[in-house]
Amino acid sequence: MEGNEFRDEELSRLISDEYASKILSATYRHPMSVQQLSRECGIPIAVAYRRVAKMEEHGLVKCVGYEEVYRGKKVSYYECAINMAKVTFEGGKFDVEVDFLPETEFSHVGPPPVIGEGEDA
Repeated sequence: MEGNEFRDEELSRLISDEYASKILSATYRHPMSVQQLSRECGIPIAVAYRRVAKMEEHGLVKCVGYEEVYRGKKVSYYECAINMAKVTFEGGKFDVEVDFLPETEFSHVGPPPVIGEGEDA
């Protein structure tokens, strides 16, 4: 199977997944931690972690920051990274069209990023 066809088939399965659709709806313009998603969407915690990781890998959600909660332990927050997704099946092939949100549309959680961190001054 061609790379793009495999990607579209995998994306179509992910987008149509019940848990992924709950995660996308819950995080649209409202960052949430995996723990919050698990609790509020009724998704088992282990499944929520796996699904969010897979969705982040495909660009459907984005980590928009973190908060330190206890002795250096950090909780990451995720936000829906798409405005629109359309899945079609024609001629035996899946086609997925995704409209990603521009970087300027994302929220930010936690301390502001340090300017110049990791860069030569």
